[in-house]
Amino acid sequence: MEKIRPISHQEIRKTFLEYFESVGHHRIKSASLIPQNDPTLLVINSGMAPLKKYFTGEKKPISKRLTNVQKCVRTNDIENVGDNRHLTFFEMMGNWSLGDYFKKDALYYSWDLLTNKFKFPKDKLHVTVYGGDPVYKDIPTDEEAYKIWSSLGIPDKRIHPLGAEHNFWGPAGTSGPCGPCSEVFFDMGKDKGCKLPECGPDCDCGRFVEIWNPGVFMQYNKDERGKVSKLVFNSVDAGAGLERFALVLQGVETVFETDLLKPISDALISENKILDIKTNDRRVSLRVMTDHLKSAVFMMSDGIYPSNTKREYVVRRLIRRMVTSAQLLGISELKVNDAVSATVACFKDIYPELAQSQSRIIEGFRIESNGFAKTLNKAEKTLDRILQRSHGQVSGEDAFMLQNTFGLPYEILNNILRVKGFTINREEFDVKMQAHRNISRNKNF
Repeated sequence: MEKIRPISHQEIRKTFLEYFESVGHHRIKSASLIPQNDPTLLVINSGMAPLKKYFTGEKKPISKRLTNVQKCVRTNDIENVGDNRHLTFFEMMGNWSLGDYFKKDALYYSWDLLTNKFKFPKDKLHVTVYGGDPVYKDIPTDEEAYKIWSSLGIPDKRIHPLGAEHNFWGPAGTSGPCGPCSEVFFDMGKDKGCKLPECGPDCDCGRFVEIWNPGVFMQYNKDERGKVSKLVFNSVDAGAGLERFALVLQGVETVFETDLLKPISDALISENKILDIKTNDRRVSLRVMTDHLKSAVFMMSDGIYPSNTKREYVVRRLIRRMVTSAQLLGISELKVNDAVSATVACFKDIYPELAQSQSRIIEGFRIESNGFAKTLNKAEKTLDRILQRSHGQVSGEDAFMLQNTFGLPYEILNNILRVKGFTINREEFDVKMQAHRNISRNKNF
């Protein structure tokens, strides 16, 4: 893919932040990945998550216009990591209007920055707007956003009204501010993805890459029961994925080839002497290791170390998926010291906490990966026997036994079996898990 112009991730950050400062936004630092006084979240999963109380009016911001680059972890897409764009750790470049400007200015700023500052080709950009949805039957179609995009010169064929699944955002957690949104997609080309003539931004094949959500129009609040009510004032929550900007601006095919991830991947290859990543399965395994290592490094730098408690289990899960992915590449003992150092070197000027906690991070990896490798070795012979008597599908009872006896979680086992061409009887597994929970609950009374 042709580069739009040579640009580093440092320059992308600088251009974004300086632009919004030039139009009256106050720059703030990235918050920790540990949510503060927010029981609805395990980790910060979006740019606006640390700012929720500003949107509801519970807390007063330093300015009605804010901008920053926020580190985020989101694991709901964990099974998609390994394609050209999905990640568990990402950085969200954000701009916010808290009771100040609304749709017109928000969409103008995004179009001006994309086309005049970053020089994205206009004919490659598609936008989406909220097109109404039965789920939110009282919230109207966003005709205003459609007209604004049209006034900026975008032809109708590149403005796509979509339902709530695509164009209604929030809340960040189980309750909080939410609203209809508008998104910008970059067309990677007709030769990418599904190659079907009807392919568009609502297709998840990879041809259309979402690069910016320039307007979640925060007009509503959803409570714990799902009831939606009007907020006291209207706001804008806008977020642009730094890694996806780099994907397009650096002219590469995947986010793993950008300067945000390639140094980490290269270090893993060198340190573990990985010789062949030509097949898709091996490429995916390496990408999973790269993404998960970066996520775990950033989480541990914020004090979240592997354990069985809810937040800490996210890190444990990431490291365990790294270990199983490494084994699929023939690596019996995963080495990460150089890759951790590469991550720290790449981001220490932006996030100094990485260098301050580097030795503790390396020790966290060592303890967790060594412990889990022993677990896998114990389970291996049992799993081999199970596969010999299974015909393409492992029973839910066997999957539960591997988890309960050997500590091999469902998602890790599923990852191993998928490569071997096996599935798990999920319905049967869920029944066993529910019975186990019932027994545990009864023992606690």
